[in-house]
Amino acid sequence: MSNIPLHKKYSREFAQPKSADRAIIWRLLDYLRPYAGWAIISILLLIVAKAIEAFVPVYIGTIAQKIINTSSSPEEYKKTVFSWVLSNSFMIVGLLISGYILELMTLVIKSWIGQKAIHTMRVQVYRHILHLYLKYFDKHAVGQLMTRTIHDVDQISQMYTESIIPIIGNIVLVLGMIIGLTFIDWQAALIFLFLIPILVWFTNRFRRLQRQCYDLVRNIMSAMNAFVQEHLMGASIVRNFGIQNREKKTYDEMNEDNRIANLETLHHFAFFISGIDFLQSLSLILLFVFLVSFNPYGTGFQVGVFFTFSLYATMLFRPLVDLADRYNILQSALSAADRVFGVLKVHTEPDDSEELPLNEISSIEFDDVWFAYEDQHWILKGLSFSLQKGESVALVGVTGSGKTSVINLLMRLYDFQKGTIKINGKDIRSYPLHALRKQFSVVLQDPVIFSGTIEENITLFDGKMPKEKIQEAIDLVGLKGLMGRFKSGLQHLLLERGSNLSLGEMQLISLARAIVHPHSVLILDEATANIDTHTEQLIRNALKKVLKQSTALVIAHRLSTIQDSTRIIVLHNGVIAEQGSHQELLAQKGIYEKLYRVQFLP
Repeated sequence: MSNIPLHKKYSREFAQPKSADRAIIWRLLDYLRPYAGWAIISILLLIVAKAIEAFVPVYIGTIAQKIINTSSSPEEYKKTVFSWVLSNSFMIVGLLISGYILELMTLVIKSWIGQKAIHTMRVQVYRHILHLYLKYFDKHAVGQLMTRTIHDVDQISQMYTESIIPIIGNIVLVLGMIIGLTFIDWQAALIFLFLIPILVWFTNRFRRLQRQCYDLVRNIMSAMNAFVQEHLMGASIVRNFGIQNREKKTYDEMNEDNRIANLETLHHFAFFISGIDFLQSLSLILLFVFLVSFNPYGTGFQVGVFFTFSLYATMLFRPLVDLADRYNILQSALSAADRVFGVLKVHTEPDDSEELPLNEISSIEFDDVWFAYEDQHWILKGLSFSLQKGESVALVGVTGSGKTSVINLLMRLYDFQKGTIKINGKDIRSYPLHALRKQFSVVLQDPVIFSGTIEENITLFDGKMPKEKIQEAIDLVGLKGLMGRFKSGLQHLLLERGSNLSLGEMQLISLARAIVHPHSVLILDEATANIDTHTEQLIRNALKKVLKQSTALVIAHRLSTIQDSTRIIVLHNGVIAEQGSHQELLAQKGIYEKLYRVQFLP
């Protein structure tokens, strides 16, 4: 087990400074603003319910004192006491039922408000993540973002339903009881007021330590989620390299850290609760000593006062314990909210472009484009080329030459630093992002398969897609063989990430998807890099047909799929080293000819 302190092992994941609790609470309350009227009604109902709860002990104590002070014959005493108890019991039961109904109404309203607010937040967080810069995902684990979207938001949900309004109710109850105590016997009430500074110290200490603990717990949970997500996705690698035991040990260490951090929160909570219990017992003892030894009335022990104060002592410290529990929820929610708001602070992709219509791409032009992912480490250095409607341009080159970066810039997944990219003669940044990206059909090197049927993966869950169009795409890419493997054909259910398909079959589905969603430009990014020769031939035949009727930008390692391209551009270290047709480049005997010879000649 590592000896590094937990707070150093699990540092905060976001660079933003830690917001003040008050600012976070106000921001969380903003989500309740549309339901402010219902929230006020809920609070008012709760105040009335707690006022009734605070009044009942005073009422019972008054009855008890009257009973003790009654001086009459035994028979008359029994009749009098029975009459008082009977008549007042109905009153007490009525008050308790009224308080119960009011609290029930409050519970229903606050739960409805909380779920509405959390629905708004969850949608906002998810949409924000979808529009983050792609480079953000390069530096943050998917498991961490899953924690933000699901676990942290769920923690905030508990605050809306189990923290804010109940805390207000408990505060009202405590204030009501203090007023009641003062009304009954202000001198005896001083005993409780004397204990308030100690309660304040307990509460402040508990608040400060618990916030630190919950920050640490959420950091550890985020790290664990990221670890589990990454290792489940890479389960085959872990097994193939025989590192299960090593990774299990790493997870065990993280789990132990999580146990230690959670135990620390329990220790603080136990110290607070035991302190409250001690103060409750101490208050009763001091009250008894006061009423016996320093009775201000001089008429003997005041049973009614002691009875009322005893009930209040129990009731006073009960909401304080409940406040601690609610505060636990609040602190956990504030810690989670700080992280959620940390994600929401991250800048999203800009879409402040002019609302120029873009119904079709007829030309693409790169003019002296310079691009770097970080600082001045240039990936593209003064790149210039054009693509006209009906042309198919292929980009080739060794790994790291900048081929995929061209695609990223064209779809504005990243923004270039120098030069210009023009679509239809206008700056690419003058078009809205959603309009720009709708013009591209993309087939990636690593195809993405969703949980669903083969048909749903081809149509991207568009139930209105004509069956004839789907069948045409299947015939074009040669998916009939795959259909023959499954009795249910297109309705065969694919597992997560296409685990019941080969990589070649997933690539064929991805290509069929691009065909049934025809756009202005077809982009193939290493579409045949990791597939077998038979599947490559299927894709090559399909591409011959598709490229004749499409504008295409193709990135390829296997040169067999691009020999029919209108123009081939050879990138080397971020610049264009050669360009021309397949035969022209072979005749130049440069980089392309060497790549071709390596692949096709013995």
